[in-house]
Amino acid sequence: MAKKVVVIVLLAIALGAFLILRPLLFQTQLPPSIVDRLPDDEFIGRINVLSFARESQKITEKNKVAAKDFLSYEFLLSQSKNYGIDLRKNAFIFGDSSGDCGLLVELSDSSKVISGINRLKIVYPIKDSLVESHKVYVLKKEKLYFYYDKNYAFIYRGKKFNQTFDRIVNAKAGSQSKKWKEFLAENLFKEDFCVISTSTKKLNDFGLNRALLSIHSDSSHFLIKSGVTRKFPLNLSLKQKGFCFEKNEETSSFLNLHLDISRFRENPDDEFIQAFNKYARKIAFPTKEFLDVWEGDISFIQGGLTSTTETYIETELDEEFNPIEVRKSKLISVPKYSMMLSMNDKKTSFFDLLKQKGILTVDGSNYRFLTSPLLMKKEYKDYTIFNSGDIHPKIIESTENTGFQFWNGKKYDFLVKSIEDTFILGEFKIQFSDVENYLKSI
Repeated sequence: MAKKVVVIVLLAIALGAFLILRPLLFQTQLPPSIVDRLPDDEFIGRINVLSFARESQKITEKNKVAAKDFLSYEFLLSQSKNYGIDLRKNAFIFGDSSGDCGLLVELSDSSKVISGINRLKIVYPIKDSLVESHKVYVLKKEKLYFYYDKNYAFIYRGKKFNQTFDRIVNAKAGSQSKKWKEFLAENLFKEDFCVISTSTKKLNDFGLNRALLSIHSDSSHFLIKSGVTRKFPLNLSLKQKGFCFEKNEETSSFLNLHLDISRFRENPDDEFIQAFNKYARKIAFPTKEFLDVWEGDISFIQGGLTSTTETYIETELDEEFNPIEVRKSKLISVPKYSMMLSMNDKKTSFFDLLKQKGILTVDGSNYRFLTSPLLMKKEYKDYTIFNSGDIHPKIIESTENTGFQFWNGKKYDFLVKSIEDTFILGEFKIQFSDVENYLKSI
């Protein structure tokens, strides 16, 4: 009888253990989500293709883009439905500075994708290939790859396909990378439909987490909203106004910044200062003394050429054929530029220190920074100007923090909009024609 009781108790315990552990023993392995599959890269981002197409309609129509009908919201929506691609949800993009890039997009009906591939095969020499026993569609000459599964499609262009593909197809549930997790949780530009992020060592050296770009468009330009984020306070803010140079028709480069650096001075261990010191030490530039004298305003302008006299030493032979050094001068053309800095009453001792270190030299009534052209110096109560031209530019009051640069004959404007506790916001414009020409060159 006792043996029967023991057997019954053991069976009851076994049955109870089975019922308790059954969910763990026979649980279904959850498939990875699309964000679990995303590979880390130099640049990562998200885009809502339909929203981007809707906003870009004006710019494609005004510029008479040949393929504007194929880029329209209505066409993309209808094609996405026809071929099972869910463009209502965000697609995810990634790439690097070498030009390698990829896109991961969700599917609404994977059974429809093959019909789209077969249509493309009529026009393009698409070949089937096996990678890790998965069928991949390849345009070999263009290094373009396409793969789709039940829930997602993957497009890639570049040389690192295999390692990226391995990450995507072999991802596990919950394996989302830290870089993507932080980016998708970022509040800056959270409501925007096309955002790209990068986090590099150079940014980290300045104590910055990441740089973000949010892309928009009007009828003639792409407007790029930009932001950089930091975990700790920036110790900087914008002033309401200051003085700057007035731009003219010759101006090819321009910078105008008005910063409140009072808190910045009080934090000598700030990553910005430490990173700047790495470069400053190469020429023995006294960073601390500069911050003590600089009041946060800078204006720079460049444009055109001016003539200046350059003195040089030439070895000649005297009447008895002995080599002698002769001091000569010649007229040369140099870029015309001016720089204005707001400085306090410590500026005289600061310039004396630069002279002692050989960074600033005096030549008659003019000055030279290292190997710069000869510069005229002009003092105001709160500002000091150095100018390579024969006439100092006109000075005006400004409430903006802005600048522009000509590159390959094109003008690129940028604006610093605000500096908050842990991020800097700005924006710049790119003409549509410049983007179009770049895409044609790829």
